[in-house]
Amino acid sequence: MAQENGQGGKMDGAVKVTSIMEALCSSPSPLTVREVEEITGIPKSTAHRFLLSLEERQWAFRDPLTDGYRPGIRFFLLSGASSFFDELIRTADPEMRELVKSTGNTAILSVTEGTSGLCIHSVEPQASVKFTAHRGMAIPLHAGATGKVLLAHCAPEIRARVLASPLRRPRGDGLVDRAELEKELERIREQGFAFSREEWMPHAGDISVPLFDGRGVFVAQMGVAGIADSVFRDFDSTLRLLKEAARSVERKMDTHIFGGGNHVSGE
Repeated sequence: MAQENGQGGKMDGAVKVTSIMEALCSSPSPLTVREVEEITGIPKSTAHRFLLSLEERQWAFRDPLTDGYRPGIRFFLLSGASSFFDELIRTADPEMRELVKSTGNTAILSVTEGTSGLCIHSVEPQASVKFTAHRGMAIPLHAGATGKVLLAHCAPEIRARVLASPLRRPRGDGLVDRAELEKELERIREQGFAFSREEWMPHAGDISVPLFDGRGVFVAQMGVAGIADSVFRDFDSTLRLLKEAARSVERKMDTHIFGGGNHVSGE
């Protein structure tokens, strides 16, 4: 295909990036590099280079199983356009509201893109003292139940990049022990949940579980957070309610977003 701009010259970098993002945003499912080449006319090697750069900056997301690309979390947060994340939020919101009613704590939905954790939705209780979260809030992947569920279940190459960097404790001095963190992540994968008390911020606690699509691919984290004494007042009951809510969201995702498990999920 021709690689010409409106003045008859070759595409410059900005035009190529725009063309790639338009292709990703217009597609109902993630696109491979070859499909991006076919749609935009940008050579495969060039398209791949731009996609890697967009992925690094979280404007595009690559599914590690299929190598397909879709718009990333940054596009979602800034554009307000309908996307996978909007569908995920619409699917999870009713269950999150029930969790808030049942537990009296804040419900959080977050995802991993790049080496960051980001909150994409939260529901807060009507209380004067509560844990406050907002869309776009950064979440450390190496501290707290919310971040550790994301880190435990993200793509192995992302986890390796996070663990290879110095990880400073959010509270207190010193660095996180990598070997101990890896053991904890393995326990989280085995038991299917994580919890933490005052690990991320003073007086706060959280309980978190993963969400998977119909193929068993990790999609997002869902959990409750609040004043630690409130979160852990009845730990077993809260964990049971959270797991039930997560399974309900997964069933709805499989039907409403992935069409019975045949569609590609996000990380």
